[in-house]
Amino acid sequence: MAGNNDKYAYYATFPTNILLAAKELLKSMPAFYNNIYFSTKYANALWNGESDDIFANVTILTEVDKIDKLRNIIKSNFLYINDWDSLRNTNGEDYGFSFIAGHVKYILLTFRETPEGYVVRSYDADRGDCYETTISVDKKYFLDVSMKENGEFVRICDFNLEYINNNNSKKFRAQKKAEPEMIIYKKEGYAITNMYLLFLLAVICLLVVWVAYCYIKFRVLG
Repeated sequence: MAGNNDKYAYYATFPTNILLAAKELLKSMPAFYNNIYFSTKYANALWNGESDDIFANVTILTEVDKIDKLRNIIKSNFLYINDWDSLRNTNGEDYGFSFIAGHVKYILLTFRETPEGYVVRSYDADRGDCYETTISVDKKYFLDVSMKENGEFVRICDFNLEYINNNNSKKFRAQKKAEPEMIIYKKEGYAITNMYLLFLLAVICLLVVWVAYCYIKFRVLG
């Protein structure tokens, strides 16, 4: 079980009651919650509040044109983890990001509509892999928004991470952006070098004075 004092601690596995508790935290951010769809695998738990399933994370999806807005909401609520954002490792191509809320790891994917179906982009923050998955589905059933008896809307997307395979997905390993190289200026070494130069200059000056003194003395006595 994750410790409450660790902001970035999350459950390796968790039951339905933990899923529902974490969902309530997302509901406290309505501008975020109202723009996401839960993956199909959580439908039974979200609808009935009962399930014997054990989960390892929660997959959620959003339209590709909303991902920037949702990212900013997560940042403003101090839930953002820079290392789990695909933008950190790609050249401006957005494959979504992961974050922790209620000690549950959420994986946020993006989708866009195509004439044949949808294209889903996802980022595996653990492995550093990006996926672009093409799916052909009946668009009438891909997204479902229904209202429960208590008035709560449940938004479900007919997509699971398990649908990703070599036949329908393009995969590439995300490369970290080149970090600016920092050169450390060692002031101590510079100071020591200056000290040697000053000492050498002093010796030369003394030598010049001694030579001049000897020359003058020789001329006078000579």
